[in-house]
Amino acid sequence: MFEPLGPESLGALLAQADVGALGASALALFFVLGVVFVASGTQGFLGFGFGMMAMTGLTLSFDLVHAAGVVNVTGLLVNLGVFFALRGAILWGHLRWIAPAIAVGVVGGVFALGSFPAAGMVRLLGVTIVAIAAWNLVAPRLPRPRSRSVDVSVGVVSGVLGGAFNTGGPPLVAHLYSTDHATDRIKATIQALFMVIGLARIPIAAAQGLMPPAVFVDSALLMPVVLLGVATGVRLGRRVPAERFRRVAWFALGALGLMLAAGA
Repeated sequence: MFEPLGPESLGALLAQADVGALGASALALFFVLGVVFVASGTQGFLGFGFGMMAMTGLTLSFDLVHAAGVVNVTGLLVNLGVFFALRGAILWGHLRWIAPAIAVGVVGGVFALGSFPAAGMVRLLGVTIVAIAAWNLVAPRLPRPRSRSVDVSVGVVSGVLGGAFNTGGPPLVAHLYSTDHATDRIKATIQALFMVIGLARIPIAAAQGLMPPAVFVDSALLMPVVLLGVATGVRLGRRVPAERFRRVAWFALGALGLMLAAGA
């Protein structure tokens, strides 16, 4: 493990880094940069995946609380970056119903945090996501009319899961990728909804003492890598045919579900 990077120069950052299982401090730093770049690129390409990938990688270098804080802040930066790149493609018809439902769900999830067995609920979510991904990979994709009640229900469920267990993304991804909208429109809308979850979650985490100043300093230092990763992912995503892109997205979501089901 090594301590938070802090505001000093790169040389001082390397000097402060504690040499652990990752080897030399420089290697540890470049590992963190690589994890954030790949995770940001994945989000830019698929519209999701940053949180799980970044959290898995950064906990190898930071303590759990610090890693979670950095992922919260850099995740919001990733969402902003993808949203800005695709800002003209928002599905406002979905957004106006899902976003308020998410906000309500986040508050409910935070207050209900102690009422659910966290590990069991997250594993159940993972199994459900795997089943949804598998179904969409093998079943023919049929046009589905947009339903306000489904939008609201998905928003509430995502908000509760995001507020209670920090796992609110998969229901949104599964719901929107099952529509027949263009992939850029789906990705843009997902980012806007992720921002709702993030903006609701960060103040709550800060009130609980989980967002010390070092979290924001490290997140600011990582911003150039975040933006480069997002730009790379968005550009690559636009080169993949829509139907192939959807299959990649369902495979990735299924892998995410497996990780949740396994308790990763």
